[in-house]
Amino acid sequence: MGLLVLLLGFAASLGDLVGGAVVAAPRRISDRALGLLMALGAGNLLGVSIVELVPESIHQIGSSAPVLILGGYLFIHFFEHVFAPHLHFGTETHTEAIIDAHVTSTALIGLTLHAFMDGVAIGSAFVTSPALGIIVFAAIMLHKLPEGFTIASVMKAAGRTRRWALIASGVLSVATFSGVVGSSLIGPLAPYALAVATGSVLYVGATDLMAEANKAEEGILNPVMVFIGIGMFFGVVGLARLAGIDL
Repeated sequence: MGLLVLLLGFAASLGDLVGGAVVAAPRRISDRALGLLMALGAGNLLGVSIVELVPESIHQIGSSAPVLILGGYLFIHFFEHVFAPHLHFGTETHTEAIIDAHVTSTALIGLTLHAFMDGVAIGSAFVTSPALGIIVFAAIMLHKLPEGFTIASVMKAAGRTRRWALIASGVLSVATFSGVVGSSLIGPLAPYALAVATGSVLYVGATDLMAEANKAEEGILNPVMVFIGIGMFFGVVGLARLAGIDL
């Protein structure tokens, strides 16, 4: 595995830790700022998954790609809404429902799986094309802070200490980096892993983050940030192609 992949995987994993540290700190980022960040990430992830990852998966493995993409989408859906029904991707507001170890455990397992698939998406994209890997990393990086923020918020809502909030975000950090490393060890199966991870990335952008962006009480700025996120994606792709980088 190349040094660049490891460095970017490590950087993505740090996003989870930073998000947890924000919750554990005496002063934390505002809910409004976090919502805008998630809206920006929604647009970016939609762009990278639909415009780059879906076509690349079909190109790599043909007609089986859509089935695997759907499988990846439903896999994350199952763990977030069946296995861990109290899990929300944004800031945790239902504190009365998150009161025992069972709920915090299922939330941690669900987001750990989600973080691992983030890492698989980054690593598998690098196997396909280094340029594509960098674009996928940039898109995923935008939602790592909210991811760490979420699990730390769940811990705090359940009455856990700041130390436990940081430990939980650290678990997500390790899972992200493990996904990056693990994707490099599967060799010829990497294109199939990329298709499954594409479904996961699409789920996060179109379902988890878009739900936050669509909150009516946040006004028009959230939807605008979605379009800015998409614009950022096309901007990066355009610059890469002008520089002669084949995606």
